[in-house]
Amino acid sequence: MIQLEELDKIKILEFLKLQMSKKKFVVTPTSILKKCGFPVSEHHFLLENKALILKLKYILEELNEEGILIQREAKQDFKGVKEIGYDFIT
Repeated sequence: MIQLEELDKIKILEFLKLQMSKKKFVVTPTSILKKCGFPVSEHHFLLENKALILKLKYILEELNEEGILIQREAKQDFKGVKEIGYDFIT
């Protein structure tokens, strides 16, 4: 399992390549954390890790600008939280 402190642009990209080879999914900060095994369904986890989620948002925006991800038209909804979703370009 990836440690929260280790999540950076390179780790996220490696993780996405590995996960997308198994099964495609909509890429959001929450979906990345969920696939890494973090308890995203627990509301206090999301509240305690707002800085990390913001960091993931910025990383995903960078990957979108670099053409690695494509932003979806509609936002994704996870437990009432709207997030920008991306598709991974293989």
